[in-house]
Amino acid sequence: MNKFTKFRIGVLMGGKSIEREVSFNSGRTVCDHIDFLKYEVVPIFQTHNGDLYILPYKFLHRGKISDFYDKLDSHAKKINWDDLKFLVDFVYLSIHGRFAEDGTVQGLLEVLGIPYLGAKVFASAVGMNKAVQKKILQSNGISVPKGFVLTPEEIEDINLESISKKLEKLNINFPIIIKPVHEGSSFGISIVKDENNLLQALKNACYCDSRRKQEVLVEEKIDGFEFVCVCLQRDKDWFALPITQVVCEKNSDFFDYVQKYMPGRATKITPANFEKRDKEAIIEACIKVTKILNFSTISRI
Repeated sequence: MNKFTKFRIGVLMGGKSIEREVSFNSGRTVCDHIDFLKYEVVPIFQTHNGDLYILPYKFLHRGKISDFYDKLDSHAKKINWDDLKFLVDFVYLSIHGRFAEDGTVQGLLEVLGIPYLGAKVFASAVGMNKAVQKKILQSNGISVPKGFVLTPEEIEDINLESISKKLEKLNINFPIIIKPVHEGSSFGISIVKDENNLLQALKNACYCDSRRKQEVLVEEKIDGFEFVCVCLQRDKDWFALPITQVVCEKNSDFFDYVQKYMPGRATKITPANFEKRDKEAIIEACIKVTKILNFSTISRI
């Protein structure tokens, strides 16, 4: 690359997970905020079945993937993974969920020798598995909610008596929170306030991606403030950006998908209206978690 050639940043979005719509929005935002005078931006879209396309810019500002999906073959350039080595110098990963944030894409880019943003293979895999991540954090002195994991096989044969015994053994009272182990963006999460909706919530989490079954995490619900803490790495040191406080909508039980991604829903306050000691405790814990999970460059907790 000579001094007159712009550094080429491939922004990878879409993907095979149920978070592909969120990923498309993330990718569009990233493309909009990269300095076009300094860099060449290459928008790369992966379909739900894994095909790759370089998107024309007119597709970036369509409302949803469905607005351009049937025009990909006629208006976008289809490529293979091997082609990326000749098309980009760096990949900004805006792709979410399974086969993306879980180390899959990271491993492929490592094989291709293409540098990319964020956590490497192991940290990505751990970051997308709530059950494994929880064990690692707990073993390193991070407080985590009480809970247990149910396999798909257990959920298929589950009954109220057996799960009540598990809850009683760990002294977990209602309300409880049900989470799919391998998904993000609050997909499949339910707050269960009594036994009436418990079995259905377990099945909803297990089958939230209709293409595959998955383990489900059952936990006590922690009452408190919701926050977002972004940490950045400078050389080998980590520092935190101002904490964002999230105020959920009235009568909502948690920061769900709609409030996360729909404009005008949950209120976000930066910097957070927390006491100084609470801010310091949050930052200390988030940087510790970031280091324990061996994240790279950036973390968002």
